[in-house]
Amino acid sequence: MEALLVKFSILAGVFGIVGLVGLAALLASVIWLIVRVANFDSIVPALLCFLASVALTVGGLFLSPAPEGRAAPYLRASWAAPVAAVQSQIGKLKELKDNGPWARFFKKDEEPPEDEEMETLTVVRTSAPDRVLVDEVIDGRRVRLTIPREWKDVCVVENDGTRLSFYQKASKQDYGGLVFFLFVAESPVDLDSPEFGYMDGLQIAAEKEGAALISAGPTDVQYNYEVTELSDEYDRMRAEIPGILETVEFEQA
Repeated sequence: MEALLVKFSILAGVFGIVGLVGLAALLASVIWLIVRVANFDSIVPALLCFLASVALTVGGLFLSPAPEGRAAPYLRASWAAPVAAVQSQIGKLKELKDNGPWARFFKKDEEPPEDEEMETLTVVRTSAPDRVLVDEVIDGRRVRLTIPREWKDVCVVENDGTRLSFYQKASKQDYGGLVFFLFVAESPVDLDSPEFGYMDGLQIAAEKEGAALISAGPTDVQYNYEVTELSDEYDRMRAEIPGILETVEFEQA
C-alpha cells in the first residue's frame, strides 16, 4: 500500500491534477474504444473521448512544474504524501491563474475605465547619498528639492510661510548670509516687473496650475568678503543653485 501511495504521489507531481484526470479518462476511453470495436459499433464517440483525454494528459504535463525531488519523512502517514502532492498542485494552479498571461482577464474589474486617465506624479530622487531632501509648503504650495549634503553643516533654511530662504550659516547673524530664496507668484509671470526690482538672479524654477515658483537672490553683499574662507564658501553655494533648482518639485499642498 505504501509503495502504491508513493507511486501515486510521483504521478501527481509529474502530471498535476489536470494530468491525472486526463490519465483516468485515457484509460476509460481506451476500454470504451475496445468494447465498441468488438461490438462493431461506431468508434467516433470513443475516439473523441480518447483524443480529449490525450489533450488533458499533455496539458497536465505542461501546466504542472517539475516535481520536487525530496524524500518524504519516514514517520509520515501513508496518506500524507499524495495529499501534500495534490495540495501543492492546487497552489501552483492558483499561482498560474494570478501570474499567467491570462491573469488580466481575472482582474478585469480592477483596471481603471478606458476613458479615465490615471494621475501620475514625478517624484524627486533622494536616494543619492550626497543629497539632502528639503520638503516645505509656502503659499499653499508644496515645494520639494534636494541640496548637496555639504550644505547640511553650512546652511540654514527658513520658511516664513511665503518665502523659503537659504542662508550661509556663518554669515547670517552679522551680514545676512542670504544665498537665494524661493517664493510663489501668479502665472504667467513678468520677471521685468518693478515689483521684482530688489531681487537678483530671477528665474522660474517651476510652473504649474496657474502658479509659478520663482528663485531669486539678494542684490547686496551678504557675507564678509574680507575673509577668504567665507567668501569662497558663499561663492560655491551660489554656483550650486542651478543644480538644486533642477531637482525642484512643485504642486498644490
